[in-house]
Amino acid sequence: MIDAVLLALLAGLMHAARTFSTGGAAPAGTSLGFGYLLLTAFLSGRIFAAARLPKLTGYIAAGVVVGPSVLGFLDATVVDNLQIVNGVAVSLIALTAGTELRLARIRPLARTIGITTAMGVIGGALAIAATLLLLRGQLAFLSALPALQATAVALVLGVVLVAQSPAVVVALSDELRADGPVTRVVLGVVVLADLFVIVLFALTSAVAKVTLGIAGGARDAIGHITWELLGSIVAGFVLAALLAAYLRWVRRGATLFVLAAAFVVAEVGQRIGFDALLVSLTAGVLIRNLTRHGDELHELVAGASLPVYVIFFAVTGAKLHLSAVPPVAVPVLAIVAVRAASLLTAGRVGARAAGAPPEVARWAPFGLLPQAGVALALALLFARAFPEFGGEASAVALGVVAMNELVAPAVYRLALLRSGEAGRVAARATPAPATVRSGTRETEPG
Repeated sequence: MIDAVLLALLAGLMHAARTFSTGGAAPAGTSLGFGYLLLTAFLSGRIFAAARLPKLTGYIAAGVVVGPSVLGFLDATVVDNLQIVNGVAVSLIALTAGTELRLARIRPLARTIGITTAMGVIGGALAIAATLLLLRGQLAFLSALPALQATAVALVLGVVLVAQSPAVVVALSDELRADGPVTRVVLGVVVLADLFVIVLFALTSAVAKVTLGIAGGARDAIGHITWELLGSIVAGFVLAALLAAYLRWVRRGATLFVLAAAFVVAEVGQRIGFDALLVSLTAGVLIRNLTRHGDELHELVAGASLPVYVIFFAVTGAKLHLSAVPPVAVPVLAIVAVRAASLLTAGRVGARAAGAPPEVARWAPFGLLPQAGVALALALLFARAFPEFGGEASAVALGVVAMNELVAPAVYRLALLRSGEAGRVAARATPAPATVRSGTRETEPG
């Protein structure tokens, strides 16, 4: 009740501040928007948590409501300016994911992860592409194309829409303090799947460009993939070496150093064509498995990332243009249903084919449903790569992502609770903080 009253008061203050504002494009307008969105999303997360829903769904919902689509307290310019936090959030999320990937623990699940990823990404992309072609008459951007070109474009969109969300998986695992086979399989699958999706997007978009007669096809795509993947991995090794050296020899101000490193990875990486997700993920995996600083880095990121995560998910919600969804509502609902069915089927079949425990086959597939930043980024890249019809296709993509952002996290949260893995981290790692702070060797092997 108190949180709801505070939300109402904040809304009133923001409305009054906007009345006297000279424009959202000014630095003061962006700063005001940042503070308002941070507080509003945080309180919304608390309200959703009290209703036994994921906090991050509350963050996203807050962004939708106060953003340009509903109340308009944050205009499009302010939302665009606040996207500077997105790269930092992706870097921190990837560092957390990397420190969660203990290879000794995941190795017994490698077959399950590999089979589920391949079946989920390829099967899901093909199923979504087939759905788009079946609904071609209701999608102007496809109906205007010849059959071969429409098929190529549908395949690219299928790859975009099958993307999953390490951000949501990590956030929910941390929120519920979850650990176990289900949590580990889901984390491994969504990380590997998004890397797979990034490569497939480059390949399928290159093929589609050739089919459509757009310059810059296969050769540019191969060069881009090579630079992005290999360069990002090398940069991840460098980042891991820097972080490990700092945590070993300096230690003071480590939280600020990690945040600064995440900012550099996000901003510099974007300008030279590196993937912040892959850079930070590589660094996190190396630090977890080759040094003694895995728990320490995980604790540092967890302590510093809350406001970044809140803004990241809230800005993601604010960027969803709900007005674009009604004209394509039928295709969006069909794609959401087909995507869910194909990923759930792939998850169950993959787990059983790999001989995974029954609880993994039953509950892990639900972790493949959420979407967030990667799918949105790919949708924007699609619009940029195919400007003739990218806007219409992006409306479909954003509608699918919006539905999966708002509903799927609650579904996966319920799956984690039903699997019995929620709360296992707290039960297992009670003495860990003291060990980490003292700078001594980690007590838990791995």
